Amino acid sequence: MKRKSRIADFRASVMVPAPISEVWEKLVDWKSQGDWMALTKVTSSADVDGLSGVGTTISAFTGIRRIGIWDEMKISAWSPETFCAVDHLGRWIKGIGEFRLTVVDQNRTRFDWYERIDAPTVILALIKPGVLIAVNYSLAKFARGFSD
Repeated sequence: MKRKSRIADFRASVMVPAPISEVWEKLVDWKSQGDWMALTKVTSSADVDGLSGVGTTISAFTGIRRIGIWDEMKISAWSPETFCAVDHLGRWIKGIGEFRLTVVDQNRTRFDWYERIDAPTVILALIKPGVLIAVNYSLAKFARGFSD
């Protein structure tokens, strides 16, 4: 029986008060994403070897205690300081995710976040209302981390 699924696109952006090199360094420190990404804990193969790039695997759990979603990802595109794309490979969540950084001026960087999620209709219906709220909150928290 084929699973009934839907695709949803999510986009969010934030202006970060820091040079692109500092933003990139913090953004791709996968383990620290839990410091700014709402209700999320992240581990990656980079935690072991210290290297990120195409092929790096990332596991993220978003939720409270044991109630939530596991998201398994693999980096599929890597252009340091400007672009990172992942393929979502989990059982329930499939699709792509992208981080894009753009220099605005010497001390400001635009951070664009994009996800195209393919998930069972019921899961997408459950997560969709909160995804953009959580991501916009998280991106704002990420940007505030540079003004402290």
